Formats: sequence, C-alpha cells, structure tokens
Amino acid sequence: MAAEQRIPEEIRQEAARWIAERDAGLLTPGDEKARAAWLAADPLHATAYARLERTWSTMGSVPVKAEIHRRSTVLPFRLPARSRQWLGGAVAACLALAIVGTAQDWPTRLRADAMTATGERREVVLTDGSRVELNTASAIMIDYRSERRIIHLLKGEAAFTVAADRTRPFTVEAGDGATTALGTRFIVRREGADTDVTVTEHRVRVARAAEAATPAWIAIVSEGEASRYGPGGIIAPHAVDIDAAAAWTRGRLVLVDRPLGDVVAELNRYHRGYIRVVGEALAERRFSGVLPVDDPIGSLDAIQRSLGISSTRITDRLIFLHS
Repeated sequence: MAAEQRIPEEIRQEAARWIAERDAGLLTPGDEKARAAWLAADPLHATAYARLERTWSTMGSVPVKAEIHRRSTVLPFRLPARSRQWLGGAVAACLALAIVGTAQDWPTRLRADAMTATGERREVVLTDGSRVELNTASAIMIDYRSERRIIHLLKGEAAFTVAADRTRPFTVEAGDGATTALGTRFIVRREGADTDVTVTEHRVRVARAAEAATPAWIAIVSEGEASRYGPGGIIAPHAVDIDAAAAWTRGRLVLVDRPLGDVVAELNRYHRGYIRVVGEALAERRFSGVLPVDDPIGSLDAIQRSLGISSTRITDRLIFLHS
C-alpha cells in the first residue's frame, strides 16, 4: 500500500480553519466561494481538507453555531479577523493530538491489565488486597511474583493503598525509576519523562535507575512530602498539601494561586477535547478554586465567571479562552 502523501503544515492549518469556520456557521456566501476556490486551486488542498474532515468527524463534531461565553451570557457571534488567524492552527493542533494520541494508545492497550479512558476514574483491587485508584487516561500492568509485587504505571496517575506483606515488597515502576512502599498509601504520576511521587501515609523509597558511570539515585519520601525523578535525577523531598494532591481521588481538583495555563492543562486531562488559552498574559492570570473533575465544561464556566473572561466554543470539543 502506498504511503499517504505528505501535506505541508500551512495547507493543513488552512484546511483546518475552513472546516472549523464551516461547522461554526461563520462562512458568508463570499467565504463559501473563497473556500471552493481554495479547494480547486491545488489537489493538496482538497486532500488535506478531506483527511482533516474525517478526523474531525470521529471526534464527534456536529454543525453548530460558534458561541462566545462571557460569565453566564451566551450569544451568537462572528469571529473577529485576529481570532480567525489562529483558529486554523489551533484546530490543526487539536486534530493532530487526536491522531497521535490514538496511535500511541494501542501499544499501551496491548500491555495494560487495567486502564481508564479520558475523564474516567476506576478502582482496581489486587489479589493481595492492595488497591489501585486509576486517574483519568491511566494504565497499569500487574507483575506479581512469589518474592515481590510489581506494578508498572504505563501512563497517567494512580493512588496505591498497599496491603502489608514484609516478604513481598510492593514496587511501582514508572519511567526510569521505581517507588517501593515502606508504608501504606502513595500517589505516582507520569508527566513526560518525569515522574512525581506523593506520600499520603507513612513513607516510600524512590530509586532512579543507574546509568553508565552514574550511581543510582535514591531518596526516602515521608508522609506529607513529594519528590520527582527523571533525566535530571531525583528532586529532594519537599512538603506538599496532601489533601490537595489526593483531591482527584474524591472527584475534585484543588487549585491554589495557579496560573490559568496550568489550570487548563489539568482540565485537559479530564476533557475529551481540547481547551486552549489564547495569549501568554492570560495564561499567567492566577486562579484559586475547587473544581469537579467529572464536569470539565462546568469547571470551565466557573473559571470564566471567576476571572471575567470569554471563550469561543466550536462544540464542547474545541474551546478557546480569551480576554
């Protein structure tokens, strides 16, 4: 089978803009003529448009009016020219994330013994009575042996409540390191090449694998502390708010004086779509609040009311926050 023809990025972004504006009901008769002319101008234009349209439809897009949300008011509107300039690139990024995410998920699915979809949380009870609470978009592989208990965190985040068994250590392997329970309860979260470990009861031993000519890194993390390991080694344990760190196990996000960009990044973990903050200044605005993880759209509405900002929504799948 021949490989798919490569589409230049600028053509992909333009195709994405036309699709987004069409589904949002933003095209005037003049725009429709311009779209037809663009499609006819180059076979690559039509190819890019068809490919992105297929992906967009699999994400559940339906023709709707674009809306501007400010506080509790919802009004139909037409995107200003400056917003239309970044719309195509943002939609293209959203579609690319959907394609790449789906492709990367298959190897994980084949290895995983338990996993969650985006927005889902799940508790798994292991054969020894230990419990694993999987957060959104997370996966584990279970490797229990006669002499030890190993859980591989393949992606995402999980909280572990460990049943005591001194003869069989309980270890969570994630990335290039491992966390061994010396007590009862802890949380492990993978973020790219780094792994965060937070201890909510007793303590754990964190070890990062040794590399050539480099000794292994080891740290003891106690209750109420967190650490991070990755390519740069292990960060020294430091005090954290464990109630806030474990709030997702109770269906909440506790956010204290966080940049809006970080807040939206957290919401994106639970949202089956793409939320973007437009502009660096807005991304640095601070937000504090308690948000439900099971309702990212409702959480977004609360953020908008709190900060007095607006959003452009092309279905609930694609949302842009702006001033």
